[in-house]
Amino acid sequence: MYKKMVVLLDGSKLAELVFDYAQELAARTGVELELLHVCPTRDCDDLPMRRAYIEHMAEMVCLRAEDLRKKYGKEGAKTPVQTRATLLIGDPAEEILRYVEENDVDLIMMATHGASGVKLWGLGGVAYKIVHAAKVPIWLVPSELREEIISDTLARCSIVVPLSADDNSKAALPHAVELAKRRGKACELVLVHAVEPPTMVVTREELDRFEARQQSMKAYLEEVALPLRQEGLAVRTEVLIGEPAHAIIEYLKANPAQLLVMATRPKTLLNRLIFDSVTENIIQLVKKTPLLLVGD
Repeated sequence: MYKKMVVLLDGSKLAELVFDYAQELAARTGVELELLHVCPTRDCDDLPMRRAYIEHMAEMVCLRAEDLRKKYGKEGAKTPVQTRATLLIGDPAEEILRYVEENDVDLIMMATHGASGVKLWGLGGVAYKIVHAAKVPIWLVPSELREEIISDTLARCSIVVPLSADDNSKAALPHAVELAKRRGKACELVLVHAVEPPTMVVTREELDRFEARQQSMKAYLEEVALPLRQEGLAVRTEVLIGEPAHAIIEYLKANPAQLLVMATRPKTLLNRLIFDSVTENIIQLVKKTPLLLVGD
């Protein structure tokens, strides 16, 4: 599904957090890795140092990813991992978005500050613009990423996919399915939906409606899960109770997952700069689980 992934770097230790994670993904999927750094025009005097930094990191990632690929054997990528380093000059957000659009990039990976939500990398609004304007999936790696995820030693490998009753949320499924297949039979897909309980004085009628919503969404999730199970995938469905974003985060705390995959609204002119509130809240709240955002 993915052929080329750009990993965004700013030279900070936080950005370098994605290295181990990116090389693990490349070793399993065979995706080509490209480390991308943008030097602001005002800092051009630092170009030689920045170029040496990113080229060195590309070489290190390539060597480590290749070692992992051999370790995974049949479950790893079929061909050697390819990496390269690219250094651009100019406005970071503009240059990154232009480069992605002009170079057949399938996926962007970047680090996030676990404690400060969408204020990514310490670059202010740069990464926020990328998250909201890029036309390819965005893979966010939180600063408090679990060591078990990097080392692939979670007790149970699972990919969590929040779904609603509309077709847009299903856009995340093909990505989650493909990634689950790449990880082998040990990986389980978990389809979840959160139902908010009544907030007013609870009556028998309100409780009945609430229970009916739960049953309806359970039936919907099972309907979506059926063809996936017929393909041989392990699929579990969960109806959570509570405000959606917080319910999903609490579920992840109790059930650590390898990845959370979510669909965003189609990026039209009217909503390109804003996701639905659930997605925005999850971006701000997720601290330990990688998040893959899939748009149109």
